Amino acid sequence: MQSAFLLPLLFSLTWPALGESAGARKAVALEAAPGASLELDGDSSLHRFSAKANGIHVSIELDTARVEAAPNPLDVDALIKGRYVRAFELIVPVGGLASNEKKLDANMGAALKGDQFKEIRFRMDSYEAASSIAGAPLTLTVHGRLRVAGVERKIDIVATGVRAPNGVRITGSKDLLMTDYHIKPPTMMLGAVRTKNLVTVKFNVTLQLI
Repeated sequence: MQSAFLLPLLFSLTWPALGESAGARKAVALEAAPGASLELDGDSSLHRFSAKANGIHVSIELDTARVEAAPNPLDVDALIKGRYVRAFELIVPVGGLASNEKKLDANMGAALKGDQFKEIRFRMDSYEAASSIAGAPLTLTVHGRLRVAGVERKIDIVATGVRAPNGVRITGSKDLLMTDYHIKPPTMMLGAVRTKNLVTVKFNVTLQLI
């Protein structure tokens, strides 16, 4: 008789907690997976050159109010397609740009005014994401501001997003002119070797859920 009374009482006390646990949704956030890369390719009167960035920092902010209001849990692909990404910032330390030539690295750091401006920074303002058919790669058009050597300019970047086992892999490239950022193309060997004004920035980053 006593057990018949206690069972309903225990059930009534634990039911609200069980309901809250079942209905709670884990907070969603994005991060760049390890292995993100950025490469700067250029040409000179002697040969082509390439420099890789070390110490890249990526920060991502979601529209949490919209994410929490979504009827179903969202994966990385859905977060990007639904334009839930509110902010994206990429920081590259100037001192982290390295090629296989120490002299080129020194000239590159000087041209980028690395002593005064220690970071290259890109901040996203907005973006569009589209795919031709379901499951096809995403075409991303990112609008933002790039600050190099203390000069900030608006730029548009086109990238491709492909599903990866742990999220979405985003790759792309962007041609830039050094002089647009008040950078004088470096020279070497007393001016005998001159770098060309055009450089291409290539990037590869995978976004994953935290």
